[in-house]
Amino acid sequence: MKFEKLTAWTQELGSLGIKDKNILSWMKESDSITSRIKSFSDFRLELLNDGPGEINIIEDDLIISNYEKNNIREVILHSNNKPFIYAKSIIPMETITFGLEILGNLRENPLGDILFSHPNIKKRYMLFAKFKSEHGLFWGRKGIYTVNDYPFSVCEIFLIDASSKN
Repeated sequence: MKFEKLTAWTQELGSLGIKDKNILSWMKESDSITSRIKSFSDFRLELLNDGPGEINIIEDDLIISNYEKNNIREVILHSNNKPFIYAKSIIPMETITFGLEILGNLRENPLGDILFSHPNIKKRYMLFAKFKSEHGLFWGRKGIYTVNDYPFSVCEIFLIDASSKN
């Protein structure tokens, strides 16, 4: 899936002018997105990519761009067999080697299951932005995390079309 970021990443969710309460609820979710989807529907993870890759400094991350080798993981989280969230994680190889090895060997297991259960993973901050694709307008967020002081990021784009709402 290809998305174009329409706004700069911001820590101020209110500055994006989201009016739809459902989208806001997902953007503000502080617990596991995976668990939330599982609580009301059949959950399925579709693995698109999981391996070494290049990051796009403009679209991805300024913090993570300091690392030469990164694992790029892209998945789609499905709710009742419908694409619901596109997620892209950037995990520097140093984070996998020295922070938490399982981050490099998730296969088709949700990253969310580890994010909220491993005591050494800390959320540093959350950023928000608006995106477009050939399928419409969407809102997304990016969490910056550390594990044993090694960084990684998780970007989630909620596939709830915002074009008719905002």
